[in-house]
Amino acid sequence: MSTSAYLVRMRPAAASLRAVALLVLLLVAFFVSAGLFSPLLLLDNVRQAAPLGVVVLGQAIVLMMGRLDLSVGATASMANIVLCAVFAGDMANTGPAVALTLGAGALVGLANGLMTTKLRIPSFLATLATSMIVAGLVVFFTGGSPRGAVPAGFRVVTEAWLFGFVPYSALIWLALLVLLMLLVHFTMLGRKMILSGANLVAARHSGIPSDGLIVLAFVLSSLLAATGGILVSAITGMASIGVGNGFTLDSIAAAVIGGALFSGGVFLPLGAMAGALILFVVQSLLYLLALPPAAKFIVQGLIIMLALALASFRKEKSS
Repeated sequence: MSTSAYLVRMRPAAASLRAVALLVLLLVAFFVSAGLFSPLLLLDNVRQAAPLGVVVLGQAIVLMMGRLDLSVGATASMANIVLCAVFAGDMANTGPAVALTLGAGALVGLANGLMTTKLRIPSFLATLATSMIVAGLVVFFTGGSPRGAVPAGFRVVTEAWLFGFVPYSALIWLALLVLLMLLVHFTMLGRKMILSGANLVAARHSGIPSDGLIVLAFVLSSLLAATGGILVSAITGMASIGVGNGFTLDSIAAAVIGGALFSGGVFLPLGAMAGALILFVVQSLLYLLALPPAAKFIVQGLIIMLALALASFRKEKSS
């Protein structure tokens, strides 16, 4: 591939730029309301938004395939329970704790993918059922009282800053974003996934194993949801049932704000990152303004409506 072709693929999409522009406006409003501007405060917001941001990347992958994953919240919550239980407060258990947590997440994604492709269950129903099963299993095995804790040595994943300036969790988020961008936009596998998401029938007629790619997308989504659960665990340091439940709706909202389409065929990692930060900044801004919690959902819904309206307008204008 020529250098110019690489540059074209790396150029941010219009939807991503719109999301970034909205994020900048919200940041200006946030710092004006706070009465100060601090780069460290900005990076601390990025640090706290990292768990949601990682989950959004997985949701964006599934949306790229024209599907929806309603199990990411339950998967993140399960990851918190599994990680804390295996860790049991002992840093020596790091390897088994992380491996088992990611393995459990991958199994959830595999189940979602197989139900969607083999049983032909619509993805929103399949993943809704999975989320209920996972949540039920967590309550059953914990008896409603989860045990275990994340050792202090592991909490540096979200609490420590590289050179005292860049949060480790932000670096993890950025690394995953770059890896997914390279996978989707710079490999043959990724191009096949985009084609399958944009036109499943045409992809199958072209000999592309679309079912396998859909399963892969769900596995990636659940792995990223489990990773988000690990980051949340590093922040809280303890097990808590349902700690990641809010990720489900927030991840869909952030992905849509970032330019994702329910019809599939689009993966915008920069937009997904901006979308996650937008939701977090909105929440922080509402807190500063002392507005009620219900205002978050109203503002979030209005932002999604605006993002979808702009996307539809641009699509009609180009057609």
